[in-house]
Amino acid sequence: MLSRSALALLASLLLAGASPAAAPPSKRHLSLDDLYRLDSPLAPAVSADGKRLAYVRHWLERKEKRERFSLWMVEGARDRARPLEKGEPDARSPIFSPDGRWLAFLSTRPRPRGWRQTPSALPESDPSVDVWLMPAAGGAAIPLAGPRKPYGRVFNDGFYGRLAFSPDGKCLAFVADDGKDVRSAEEKEAGVEVVRDDQGEGYTGYRPAQVWLAHLSPTPGTHAATSIERLTNDDVWHGDPHWSPDGRLLVVHANATADRESVRYSINKNFDLWSLDVRTKARRRLTSGPGPEVSPRFSPDGKRLVCLSVPRKGSHRDVFNLAIVTLGEGGARSAVLFDHHGPGASRPPHLPPTFPLPEDCWDGADHLVYRAEVGARTETVRVDLRTGKGARAPLDRGERLRQLLPAGNAFLRRRALGEVRVIAWDNGEGKKIEGLLTTPPPGVARPPYKLLLHPHGGPHSRSALGFDFTVQLFAAHGYAVFQPNFRGSSGYGQKFIDADRFDLGGGDVRDVLSGIDHLVKQKLVDRSRQYVYGTSYGGFLTCWLVGHTNQFRAAVAQNAVTDLNVMWGTSDIPSWTEWEMGGRPWEVPAAMRKHSPLTWAPRVETPTLILHSRDDRRCPLVMGRMFYRALKARGVRTQMVIYPGEGHGIRQPRHREDVLRRALAWFER
Repeated sequence: MLSRSALALLASLLLAGASPAAAPPSKRHLSLDDLYRLDSPLAPAVSADGKRLAYVRHWLERKEKRERFSLWMVEGARDRARPLEKGEPDARSPIFSPDGRWLAFLSTRPRPRGWRQTPSALPESDPSVDVWLMPAAGGAAIPLAGPRKPYGRVFNDGFYGRLAFSPDGKCLAFVADDGKDVRSAEEKEAGVEVVRDDQGEGYTGYRPAQVWLAHLSPTPGTHAATSIERLTNDDVWHGDPHWSPDGRLLVVHANATADRESVRYSINKNFDLWSLDVRTKARRRLTSGPGPEVSPRFSPDGKRLVCLSVPRKGSHRDVFNLAIVTLGEGGARSAVLFDHHGPGASRPPHLPPTFPLPEDCWDGADHLVYRAEVGARTETVRVDLRTGKGARAPLDRGERLRQLLPAGNAFLRRRALGEVRVIAWDNGEGKKIEGLLTTPPPGVARPPYKLLLHPHGGPHSRSALGFDFTVQLFAAHGYAVFQPNFRGSSGYGQKFIDADRFDLGGGDVRDVLSGIDHLVKQKLVDRSRQYVYGTSYGGFLTCWLVGHTNQFRAAVAQNAVTDLNVMWGTSDIPSWTEWEMGGRPWEVPAAMRKHSPLTWAPRVETPTLILHSRDDRRCPLVMGRMFYRALKARGVRTQMVIYPGEGHGIRQPRHREDVLRRALAWFER
């Protein structure tokens, strides 16, 4: 049975497809209105017998302009997909019970009237969900807990949250906070809030992630659990629980030190693996590396675990190693299969894995199967634990998924899409750099095209092959969209990630500009018609570029990093600035000033649109305001738009539509 994470990857690949080089003239071009035609399957789960597939239908509702999720089932063939509930109420992250009789899932739907409700969450945070169960053969959904449930919000993110049936199907483990208000009576009476450390972006209002165990009724009535017990009870955030094959232990990852930050896109703190005895609630630490050990997965015999490991507290997205944890009476022993940070990393015996490991990553007793980023592509790798050697995995592991999973975004077959291709160039310093180029569909424009530079965030992220609505929308408006994987990007090894350290706005910018020069020389883009639009670190590069060159006609910076002192002082991940700059503001003041786009604002002449989420905790609003004020003070054409109820990622459909409409209009001016 394929895991949810592995299936989700295959689903994304199926949805992405390959953009056609040419299209029949009868096909329409993509339009902004097509945002509300996006409709795709997410989080597929295959039953143990392989006959049924449950998945989440995800779409944007046009009338109310809201994001929707509902539960669907496929039996026998993909053309037999059907919704499991009338009216398609909210449902997410389904899993089958081991015997295939039940589906457990998460939902924002209200609990029965008169019962204790799940505490609400702010719109910029993860949605407030609870656990529900439904007969897989069909029937009414029932809440997991009864009227006086003992927990609060259930975590549904990709790091802490996970639903997990015990091997015998009698219990369900999940992660939730306690739902309590941390404010004292005095605070409430005075109407004040004491600053307390939390997990930052996406987790505003959430209390520590605790592990809970529900004992399930064989014949449930109004709710599914006969009792629910709390396995952890402290201020440590626990996540990703996995059962041992004998059902005696749960293993989680948790950072029990005082040095904590948000893990949203930033796994760089000292997480270890911990075992929880289900009967006694005894907790035992299994690993003790200096950096993160995360994503635990039991071997079929229960004698070993594999996890992802980094040998330091470094950048927010270092390359992971595979670590094997052997369990025994004398304690757990941990060994790295191959160190992608050490000698020989340029010629590794296997590609480094990405987070998370698939839930079914063990392929027999001595092999693992996982995903790896290879430049702009993603591959599936099978590694032999006895030799450490890896090779591309056969595709038959996902065959049943391909047979059952319906295709997403069917309307795209009637759209002429731009061609996406991987390009490479020499940056003039002896380095080969890659990126993606998406050209307008036939009939929209001819080369040399007007260029939209669209740098990714991070900087330790990447632009990868696959369907991207924003990119294709700009291509449909005649832009060749260039997405460079400049130094610092993931997918090219640890040395490439580290090449950007201490030099933000330096070598990465030279990589970007040399890529544009390459496209100009190839007569693919017009030297005189260039634009730039970036978000987060892509916004940093946008603001940096307009302060160091006048080659762009207009710019759009979204949720941008504009001042490194302010980034350290207000962001939920001060370690990002400390790592990239080598210290805190008072320790490296010259570097902080030199590498801040705001420092170079007096040089800006490019018309620049500033878009910023009001409640962004990763790159707080004040940085957008500061850059906007600097441009206004100098008489540069600018405008600032603020999006309430949004975090670092702008999610609300009406706001997503507004962002795209404004960016297109700004460039068209």
